[in-house]
Amino acid sequence: MKVDDLVDAFRDRFGAEPDVIARAPGRANLLGAHVDYSEGWVLPAAIDRAVWVVARLARGAETRLAALDLGEEAAFDAVEPAPPIAERGGPSSWVAYPQGLAWALGQRALQVPPIEAVFGGDLPVGAGVSSSAAVEMAFLVAWEHLAGFELDGIERAGIGRQVENEYVGVQSGIMDQFASVHGREGHALLLDCRSLEHEPIPTPEDLVFLVADTGVRRALASGTGFNDRKSECFRAADLLRPHLPGLSTLRDLEPADLDRLRHVLEPPLDRRARHVVTECRRVLDGAEALRQGDLHALGDLMAQSHRSSRDDYDVSIEELDVLQEAAAGAEGCYGARLTGAGFGGCVTAISSEAAADHVRQQTASAFEHRFGRRPEIHACRVGRGAGIVAREPNPRPFQETQS
Repeated sequence: MKVDDLVDAFRDRFGAEPDVIARAPGRANLLGAHVDYSEGWVLPAAIDRAVWVVARLARGAETRLAALDLGEEAAFDAVEPAPPIAERGGPSSWVAYPQGLAWALGQRALQVPPIEAVFGGDLPVGAGVSSSAAVEMAFLVAWEHLAGFELDGIERAGIGRQVENEYVGVQSGIMDQFASVHGREGHALLLDCRSLEHEPIPTPEDLVFLVADTGVRRALASGTGFNDRKSECFRAADLLRPHLPGLSTLRDLEPADLDRLRHVLEPPLDRRARHVVTECRRVLDGAEALRQGDLHALGDLMAQSHRSSRDDYDVSIEELDVLQEAAAGAEGCYGARLTGAGFGGCVTAISSEAAADHVRQQTASAFEHRFGRRPEIHACRVGRGAGIVAREPNPRPFQETQS
């Protein structure tokens, strides 16, 4: 989808020119599976696929939105949005993310004017590249511009996390929104999810992410799976804390202490804790491998991460395992692992530009041989973070500016 298509759709729908165009990218996560809500370390990168919001201040009292990709529309009161889904029940939908933003901004006494907007993008929804965080951050940047207030990146990421946790009901960490806001072209981001200290780490110019989609979708707010894993991690920390008074979350657990106190944790809590402990170590080792330009070492750590996600954290499925094995075994692939929450979604592989087509073909063929259908495999580059898309008066071309 092109930005021009969204602008044309906005003109058709609202009969006017937009006041602002905002963009926020998805992300690929090299390492750091399911450790952000345990305040661990993660190693994501913003990608060059994104969500765009084309908007203006509304002429009426309602916020009116059109999701171009879905062919759906919705309206709500931005000044008094509906209460959180957890309070009123019912399933969530795409409108919960902008509506949740209006709610979260209201919690901060920030005036949120009603807007009219069309949005869409080229991110596969529910595939593990954080399309929901991209929607949140794109709408937030647009609302800031239209309302005349400005938040810093940490505030933006925190608001997005609040929307997920308290409004939508997904007990995620802060990684997705943080990567979408703070992403830098040509850099991955080593993020400490406790202190929010972060370090951009250069990536090779020809690095390609191959995001291979199983086509299997998992609704994260369904109350099972994802939220269960967070509860299990918190339960494990509670059981260990009497023996380790300084422990706040599993991020604080040392491998030697886990070995010594494994008897305290009933299955599967022992395996959940082992995953968090070893994954945090893999992230730090992976960041150092990236600093040294050693993509083979990084790839080995990605393979270890996938096995731990599968065996200790139980978030993989057969389709993910087939994609990961096929990609990792293709000549020219440095490494591959499931990305996102698991239970479906995508595997992310890394390769050079020269090897990308071969890795893609080998991966797709192996998956098709096993399941009888060919997977979508999206080639992505490391991209920039969320910002406003500036428009020339004519009204093209567009030029992105990071805010």
